[in-house]
Amino acid sequence: MVATSVSGGFSSIQTKFNAALAQNIPQRCTELAKIIDEHHTKDLHSIYTTLLENIFGFNFYTGWGLKTLNRKSQPVEFNAVKAFLCPGGPMFRLFYKLQSDAFIRYEFPLSCLPIPTRLALQEGAVPVFYSNKIQMLQHGRPANSLSLNAFEFFFFQFAYFMVHPQNHKGMNNWIMPADMLYPCLLEDYLNHFLPVEGEAPILPNTGSPIGSPHSPAHVRQQSPSGPYHHSLSSPYGSPHANVLIRRALVSQGVAAGDTGVHECWLSESFLQIVTEFWLNQNALRIPTTQSEGKSATTQGGNSLDVTYRDLAQQLKDSFMPSKDHVRIVRMLVKHVHYFANSAKEVSVTSPYHSPSLPPIEELKRAIIPQFVQKKLYAFLRHGFDHWPLDHTFRLMLETWLSYVQPWRYSDPNKPNIPGRDSRDRMNPEKWAQFVADNLLFYTSLFHVFLTRVFRLDLSSPRNAYMLFRVAKVYGQPNLAQVIEDCEHDLCEPVTRMTPVRRHGRDGLYGEGASFLSPPATNTAAILRMQCLELESSGFEYKLMFGEETRGSIVQLLQILSQARRTAQTFSQPDDTGTSLLAWMGLGGATEPTANMGDGEEFGGADLRKLDVHLEQSIHFLCMVFRLDPPATQTEAHLTSPGRSLEADRTLPPDCTEGEAGQMLTPRGRYQMMNGLRRFDIGYHGDPELQPIRSFENPTLVRALYKVSTIMNQRFSDYLQAMYHRDDIIGRLAYQYLSPPYPSPPSRLSPVQAERRSLYSGRPRISLRFLASYQNLGYLLAFLLLAYVFSVGPMKLVLFFLLGLVAYGVVMVVVSYDRWKPLKYRQ
Repeated sequence: MVATSVSGGFSSIQTKFNAALAQNIPQRCTELAKIIDEHHTKDLHSIYTTLLENIFGFNFYTGWGLKTLNRKSQPVEFNAVKAFLCPGGPMFRLFYKLQSDAFIRYEFPLSCLPIPTRLALQEGAVPVFYSNKIQMLQHGRPANSLSLNAFEFFFFQFAYFMVHPQNHKGMNNWIMPADMLYPCLLEDYLNHFLPVEGEAPILPNTGSPIGSPHSPAHVRQQSPSGPYHHSLSSPYGSPHANVLIRRALVSQGVAAGDTGVHECWLSESFLQIVTEFWLNQNALRIPTTQSEGKSATTQGGNSLDVTYRDLAQQLKDSFMPSKDHVRIVRMLVKHVHYFANSAKEVSVTSPYHSPSLPPIEELKRAIIPQFVQKKLYAFLRHGFDHWPLDHTFRLMLETWLSYVQPWRYSDPNKPNIPGRDSRDRMNPEKWAQFVADNLLFYTSLFHVFLTRVFRLDLSSPRNAYMLFRVAKVYGQPNLAQVIEDCEHDLCEPVTRMTPVRRHGRDGLYGEGASFLSPPATNTAAILRMQCLELESSGFEYKLMFGEETRGSIVQLLQILSQARRTAQTFSQPDDTGTSLLAWMGLGGATEPTANMGDGEEFGGADLRKLDVHLEQSIHFLCMVFRLDPPATQTEAHLTSPGRSLEADRTLPPDCTEGEAGQMLTPRGRYQMMNGLRRFDIGYHGDPELQPIRSFENPTLVRALYKVSTIMNQRFSDYLQAMYHRDDIIGRLAYQYLSPPYPSPPSRLSPVQAERRSLYSGRPRISLRFLASYQNLGYLLAFLLLAYVFSVGPMKLVLFFLLGLVAYGVVMVVVSYDRWKPLKYRQ
């Protein structure tokens, strides 16, 4: 990021600037504020790039701690940096000063742009937002950097800070984002550039006009009715793009008195920048050419360095947002809803004029369909497809749920409290058009989420809560019916010659529309255009209320019932886990806990919530899809959860008959993954050759097996004779020796079968129990006691032998009535 060089007046300000950077953060901010206020534009231009790199920590600078400064632990540094960078602070005064000179430009590398944007530039399709920022070299090839003014350069750096590879890996530590500096700055910028109340900011009057050869006056004079004239007559389309083109042209510089264009340009530029870097890192649609994925643009016979195939693979796998990245995206989504919902009602006073609105009101109506919708859908779709299957997915989930519930963000002065009255706010008359305009957010993303649910352990409280959140949102009154009506409209045939345009709360009467009748529309065409706009080629829409989805919901309900039975078993007190005081009658039973297998344990309160969330999920899903709850299974099993679970574990997992034999169903995979059911796998062979368990020492297992094998081969006849006696010797041998194991039918070679049958029908000495870590622990504890009480080696060996004999005698006495005659022990 190298700025255009400026000569003259450099040494004085550079000395002060270097001295200021050497101070601590509070003093540094104070000194830099003095430099900004005391020096002229050209002098400040020479330090602007270095200052931003020092603030954000680029090009080997350490940065000012934008991602680590905490309001509570570092209040002095936090307040100093926040005051320096906030709207109206020294940094804003600095880039507004530099903005007064239209010829001051700064370079931003193309390599730092999102991959979809780089891919479009490689193809030669320059996005409208970059139309006045691309520097062209000879032969029409783009340069390696963008040319930005001071305002754009600051916010390019601010937005890129979140996705910079150096910061991206470590930005997962915002436990309380409201106390961290970067989210606080973002909130200030959102309130400043996208105000819910009042007017948008304008460029201050710097005392000198801002002019440029790239912004001729006739560009602004072609639209007498205002720059937003007729900008919303199309649902997703081109009329507003004309506005952006005009804005892009005038963003190089306009007259200082043109406040309307200033207002729109500042707000739109800020919004374009943050959505570009935060939402456009991945795209669903990959451009292709006729040359098997390689760019056809050549210069002097040499093709471009990056092929489409390589870029497509990089686009698919390169970027996964961090948890903090998702948090700020949710902040952006919520504020966008507040901003859009603050739009004033349009009052049509004459049938012969289209209503003229202030630019900020037009922006409120255009912000979601024109700036946010497409990029946010790609962001969420990529996250749903690639996010790990763990509880951190809730961040992505809450971002999605925030977007599909705009009615929750109508008044920022009244904080939304979940569970109080949020379920009664979905008014179909007001919000049906929003649901129709964003149908894929409600249906396509729900199908992707449903696919993830089948791969989750729903007996985990965190996973069950995520499903409960989604089921509760879709269970809001009227929402499911509105979605179903939209799908019904989508399936209707598109009538020829029917104009395609949106109406509703966002719509304006277009030029020539009738004042007495509602505007003509074709909902089916609009919804199909939405699918083409948001999804990639080859996308096949799956009805949310179709038979296939209902079948998946039925399977999910069965899994939820089974997970609820598992939760009931977790909630039962475990007698084996009681303390010694409880066993002696001096204390109560311990609270039940459960280990979910991921290293985390949940207590009784979480387990009680788990049952409630599973029950409510079943209720909402049955209500949304008009299904009967699995009452017959639920009631029967919940009355005796322990016995039902034990009975279930004796059954094999659910399977279907396929071409290759039995194949697991999604429910069967869930049962095996969570240990609810398993196949009956038995070991038919020498017990000494079973696989080494995790609670055994591998070295001891192998060594003891060799010792026992030598002893069995040498004393096999004596052991068999003792084992088959009917007196006290035979009964003791029955306790000490391992019984003969049956020899199963062998499919191996005859040599191996003869060798195995030689010892399979004989009793054996087995020493493998000594390799158990538990038994080794007992042995070490016994030796430690012997050492403490000064027991010698001879006494210790004698004590072991007496203990061994005592064990055999006791077991003979205990099992005297269960003694098997000789013919049953062969």
